[in-house]
Amino acid sequence: MGSNVEVKQLDLTHRAKVRKEWLKIWASLGERILKLPKWMQDIVLKDVNNAVENRIATMEMINNATRTS
Repeated sequence: MGSNVEVKQLDLTHRAKVRKEWLKIWASLGERILKLPKWMQDIVLKDVNNAVENRIATMEMINNATRTS
């Protein structure tokens, strides 16, 4: 039972670290994006959203395929 608590604690710690890294990355990118003209900001945001959505979908398919086989 203690082992399960330890795994959950490690998972939460990892998630906190990943969240912190994401926030740092987006803050840095956000500063650069906001310096662009609005029409370019719109293009970049659509591109980033599309790229991230596609990457996540691909990784989810790989993850599901390895789980199934």
